[in-house]
Parts: sequence; C-alpha cells; structure tokens
Amino acid sequence: MSNARTLASYASNFPSFRNRIINGNLSNPINQRGAALTASSGYTYDRWYYDGSTYLYQGIEDKNVNNGTYVISWAGAGINAAWKVSTDTTAGNGPDATTGFTSVSNGGTFTVNEVTEYSKHLWIRFDGTLANLNKVQVEEGTVATPFEHRPYGTELALCQRYYATSESGYQLAVDIQDASFPSTNFPVTMRTSPTATVYAASDATANTMSRYGGTKCNVSSVYSYPNGIRLIQHDSESDGQSWGYRWTADAEL
Repeated sequence: MSNARTLASYASNFPSFRNRIINGNLSNPINQRGAALTASSGYTYDRWYYDGSTYLYQGIEDKNVNNGTYVISWAGAGINAAWKVSTDTTAGNGPDATTGFTSVSNGGTFTVNEVTEYSKHLWIRFDGTLANLNKVQVEEGTVATPFEHRPYGTELALCQRYYATSESGYQLAVDIQDASFPSTNFPVTMRTSPTATVYAASDATANTMSRYGGTKCNVSSVYSYPNGIRLIQHDSESDGQSWGYRWTADAEL
C-alpha cells in the first residue's frame, strides 16, 4: 500500500486541529468580507492577506506557534511557498516586511526555534498561480497528512477570533433612550480589542443607526472589547425608538 493510501486509511486517527492554517480550504472558503481572494490589497478571504500584486499570506498567531518542526502541504500546481517568524507591530496589514522569508517545497519541513517560545507570528507566503492554491496545511511533524476538513461552523468560529461581522447573522435592533448605551456581544471572543465600525441598518452610513423608513441617528462613540462593542448616542430625536445597526470588527494580524 502506498504511503498516501496508508495515511488516508488511518485519517480517522489523526488528531483534530493539527492544521495551524485557518480557512485553508480555498475552494469552499469562509468569506465574511465577500471579497475575491486576490482582487485587491488587504485581507480578502478570512485570514488571508494579499499584497495587491504578487504575494498571498497567512499569519499564524504567536500563541499558536510553539518551537518544533513543521511540514507544509497544499493542492495546486504552479505554487511557491516560503515562511518566516516575525514580531509584527502594525495590526491589520499582513507581515511588516516582505524580506526574511525562506522557501519551502510542497511536503517540505521547516523548524521554529525561538529563544522565547510563543513570542512571534509564523507567516506563510505563497506566490505563483494563486488561483490553483487549495487545501493549505501547516502541521507539526515531518510527514504531511491528508488535509483536515473541519466542520464549516468550527472553521467560521476560528475565523471570527480575527474578524467578525453582523452580516454573519448578528444584526441588532435596540430601543434607544437619550444618551443610552446599546451593546452587542461578538459570536466568539476576539484576539484583542478590535477596530470596530458601526453603520446604519438601512445603508452603509458609518457611525449611525437607523429605524424603519431610513431615519438615522448619530452614534457618537464606539467602544470595543475582545467580547463585544458598546455604543453611545445622544440624539434626542431617538428617545424611545427602535433602531438597528450593523457592525464589523477587525482584530487581524
């Protein structure tokens, strides 16, 4: 029996959550932003950052990067991969620099050996025919195992540690009183206090709420925490009315 068939026959015995890549099934991705994978620079599919011209990245959070040997694998021809560890200082912009990456082949290994364990993010970088890239996996060990298909809801929850939106089903309507403090909880606790944007339920006007018919009231402050957001509004016209708002929350690397 071939090595691949042997691995496949024992797939049920592989440990869960061995894949450090989140949302690696690019043929059926989590895509809360509704973006194309390589349409423009920035985060596109959940957890994936595109530089706008050449490179596609995913950063594995430092808390999930212990010292040891890792093996990387993916499906798709015409793909090149590289890796590095880095202490990035600016959130939400991918790796702070394109330098310092080391190439690694499909099924190849690399070793993380930091003096202070869990102190740096592990960045994986791809280039080439990115439309072919699929089933990306980074796991501890020296032999690549079959791609780990986690349940869709589980994969969504892993993504929502870094980015979440009311478009996933968490739109909120509230009864507002003058100088009130409406709030909402995120579906999962996020990596850190996110950059949160609130906008009217009726359209995309930022820092407003709306009620049926399109009337809006202003949101003067948005306070964000890892587990949710709290709003402050002062429009006297909103007393006793039922208002709705939508939100996005970004805690990406």
